[in-house]
Amino acid sequence: GSAGRAGFPILRAVRRFALLLLVALGAVTLAACGGSDDQEGVEDLLDRAFSGEIRSADLKLEAEVELKGLVKDPIKIEAEGPFRTNQDKLPSADIELRVGSGGGQTITSGVLTTGDRVFLKFQDVYYEQPAVQVRETNRTLAKRKGRPTLGQLGLDPRSWLAEAKDEGDAEVAGVDTSHVSGTLDVATLMRNLNRFVRRSASALGSDQDTPAPLTGADIRELSEAVEDPTFDVYVGKQDDLIRRVAGRIEFDIPEADQDGLGGLRGGSIKFSIELRDVNGDQAIEAPASSRPLSTLTKSLGGALDALGAGGDTGQESAPGEGAEGDSSDADQFRQYAECLDKARPEDTDELQRCADLLQR
Repeated sequence: GSAGRAGFPILRAVRRFALLLLVALGAVTLAACGGSDDQEGVEDLLDRAFSGEIRSADLKLEAEVELKGLVKDPIKIEAEGPFRTNQDKLPSADIELRVGSGGGQTITSGVLTTGDRVFLKFQDVYYEQPAVQVRETNRTLAKRKGRPTLGQLGLDPRSWLAEAKDEGDAEVAGVDTSHVSGTLDVATLMRNLNRFVRRSASALGSDQDTPAPLTGADIRELSEAVEDPTFDVYVGKQDDLIRRVAGRIEFDIPEADQDGLGGLRGGSIKFSIELRDVNGDQAIEAPASSRPLSTLTKSLGGALDALGAGGDTGQESAPGEGAEGDSSDADQFRQYAECLDKARPEDTDELQRCADLLQR
């Protein structure tokens, strides 16, 4: 019925919202982040925190997406590692990414970039993006004289926060901080995410696929479904720089729509970003050996095209990684991708059997 037809767009919107939010949080961290008892003092503190510049840090991101009635265990996302911004080129970063669910299989991958070279890490093997694509991106950034600001990318994190209040002092990542809490302006946040997706691709001169934006209907429906969205910000007392940002967004699906969504009753999106050794001397180096990224993307049937994979880089294989080994790896990756495509996300046994295909 109409409830079922109306329900499916909500679920797609929730998924897009979660993806866009995590992408934007990474950008906030890599681009810029950042007490008094009275309200004016709290607002001033947040203004200073979100205008401060973080050039480098050790990042730890944790997120959890819960879909009640649809998936038994929450989907957990973790990212961890150092990053450093660079003038007129891509940032340097060595980030490990883990995605899994409670008691189930965890898929581990990662991204490593030196500013001049970009690698995807999958199953402990590094795959390098074609050098010509990295050079083209850096030429585009250099023409813009520096790096794009958050505002130029469409993000204004300060505008997401409302009704801020002082929660006192707290220690975060070994630093004394001022803790501020409040509510999230979800509609403003979602409009920011849309602008970010559009402008960030333009800023990098990228013609690669980007996550689908939220429609006006998505924003209205999600805003109506969300209840009591909260945020917490922890600001260093000595330097007014952010050390942790956390938030929680809960949503409920009307009972009349639940059947059309396979029984989805509601859910939540929780996230936390913590920064250690802010503006320290983070060292990030290229791996000793790698393979062309095209080896991986072709094996997965183009599933990773959005990462910017292209043709062969012309790189030499690392010792012991000749054509015969690549062919064997390709078969394993192909079988793994086909297995994942058939597996149900909530069936942890199936996911484990898929992962075992890579270990043969």
